[in-house]
Amino acid sequence: MRHLFDILCLGLEKAAKIFCISLIFIIVIAMTAQILFRYVLDYPLSYTDEVCLVAMSWLTFVGAGWIYRTRAHITVDLLGETASDSLFVRLADVAAQLCVIAVILVLASQALELTPQAMRLEMGTLELSRFFMHYLPLLIGCGLIIIFAIDHALKTLTTGVSKEMHVVTPISE
Repeated sequence: MRHLFDILCLGLEKAAKIFCISLIFIIVIAMTAQILFRYVLDYPLSYTDEVCLVAMSWLTFVGAGWIYRTRAHITVDLLGETASDSLFVRLADVAAQLCVIAVILVLASQALELTPQAMRLEMGTLELSRFFMHYLPLLIGCGLIIIFAIDHALKTLTTGVSKEMHVVTPISE
């Protein structure tokens, strides 16, 4: 069962990565087209701003899940690396993951409460509901973070806190 969960997490990570990279390309292409059409052809496109806005919203929330999985987000190491295999550090890491899950569940529940109102509101030219623009990517991002937090907590309990679980950059050293 644990092996299937690892495969699920790896697949979700790869899908989120490909999706986020695709969204970056969509934003670049839409903005380039807007610049070319507006300043070269003197015929501004009316929908490129909204395409970029939707892509940026999706990129923000799905990207948050992807970054959480790869541990590339900003962290503060309060306990240090000297006793990284101690029981206290492992339990503190699991408690931190449970706190993340609790906060994300509150955020998702509030988004679900506002969903009926968001379904009625539409964006201008694309005529998409605000649900598609803001709430659906938020809920997907919340789901990714919860799944990845559970995976991290399970790995911490079974194998301990490893160097691979934390990204170290020259700035953080």
